[in-house]
Amino acid sequence: MEKTYLDILKPDDWHVHLREGDILSRVLPFTYNNFGSALVMPNLDNPVTNISLAETYYAEICRQIPKGIKFTPHMTLYLTNYLNKDEIKRVSNHQYIKAIKMYPKGATTNSDSGISNVIEFYPLFEAMEKNEVILSIHGEVTDENVDVFEREKIFIERVLTKVINNFPNLRIVLEHITSADAVRFIKKHKNISATITNHHLMVNRNIMLSKGIRPDFYCAPILKTEHDRLALVQAAISGNCKFFLGTDSAPHVNSKKIAACGCAGIFSSPLAIPLLIQLFEEHGSLSNIEKFISKNGREFYGMKQQEERVQYIKKSKSINTIKNIETIEGKIAVFNPFKDLYWEKANEV
Repeated sequence: MEKTYLDILKPDDWHVHLREGDILSRVLPFTYNNFGSALVMPNLDNPVTNISLAETYYAEICRQIPKGIKFTPHMTLYLTNYLNKDEIKRVSNHQYIKAIKMYPKGATTNSDSGISNVIEFYPLFEAMEKNEVILSIHGEVTDENVDVFEREKIFIERVLTKVINNFPNLRIVLEHITSADAVRFIKKHKNISATITNHHLMVNRNIMLSKGIRPDFYCAPILKTEHDRLALVQAAISGNCKFFLGTDSAPHVNSKKIAACGCAGIFSSPLAIPLLIQLFEEHGSLSNIEKFISKNGREFYGMKQQEERVQYIKKSKSINTIKNIETIEGKIAVFNPFKDLYWEKANEV
């Protein structure tokens, strides 16, 4: 019998960009209404490089969460030369700072403060390993001699393998993996897990490029082949505890996406869970969706499981979906690659 009702532990988003100012106020409700918690990325215009800045950003987010909403923002620090071992030790005992994020310089939005030579940061990795602080990694090389579609694979070969060999007990999340190579690597090594986004699970580079350029699907790391997409799907639907949801929802106004030099990033928070339910349903794996969106991430980050549950209902006809949100700077398109979407949150029915 076809399943038309789903009751699950409230999901968590282990990788989200909330920005600041007006955009923060516009996008945040879609995260706190759909997720019990979220790991907030630190690549603001002025990066969140220390505990004090993280606490200020945390307070800004919390001020905009209505009373009665049960939602926890988890914070991250941006890995730079300004970070030191004492700060890392303080992070290890901090109530809501959960990871330190490594960006290769120039890899994505606001990554100019990222690192160029990973070896320079080995003393900090040693301190993180000792203090059990999680390293969150945007896994791409930025060498212009490396093809853009190969940058995750080369990063794993040249950088990540060496980090793991030197720091075997360092706990790592390889963020927004995009390839079959990354899936194999994660499965093979202990102490490393991975987030997977909606967009890398649902669209491939042909959809972005083959019938006219679709800038709304442009992201970093860039979409890969259908073979890679299917490898990610199999990892997500398997229930394997090493893989969990990180939407990498990254809002950019349409004028900055559809431009001569368009921004990388896909805003997916509003429809993230219904889209995933439909994807898992299509693959006959609804029994494993709770692991991917609600359980595995909390297990890796050492947190108690959520207690709150949410319900989703499947409608007989395709539902009306949000297409854009309005901000002072302009509209932001909402990611929805499915022509028809049938699932929605029960209290929205």
